[in-house]
Amino acid sequence: MAERFWEIVDAVEFPLLVTHGEDGFPKARPMHLIHWEKQTLWFATSRASNKVTQIAADAKVTVLFVDTVQFNYVSVYGRAQVVTDPEMKKRLWRESWTDDWPAGPSDPDYILLRVMGESGVYYSGDTDESGEMSL
Repeated sequence: MAERFWEIVDAVEFPLLVTHGEDGFPKARPMHLIHWEKQTLWFATSRASNKVTQIAADAKVTVLFVDTVQFNYVSVYGRAQVVTDPEMKKRLWRESWTDDWPAGPSDPDYILLRVMGESGVYYSGDTDESGEMSL
């Protein structure tokens, strides 16, 4: 079960990160998953983005991975945290981001989001396998 769950995660480069808006409605946006290890998902974003404010107010998030070709999906439920650690920012930095953050990994607007997954669900369209799991 866990193996198929993470295979689906690996197959989707741009999952949807869902936060809770100030108006009480979920707010979804595609994000580039830059790294994952165990139950931890990493994203890069701007310090000034709405999602940072929303996460500060309510850290509970959903990350939805959808593969529309194979009809597979994974939902990861967890808590997000802003990370400003200079070493981690350097470690996960991509040169293609210099248009967004000209000062590179030391750009004060460049921050990381770490999502610590607590649980998840998945469906594998090619095998009709599904399940829920603790992460």
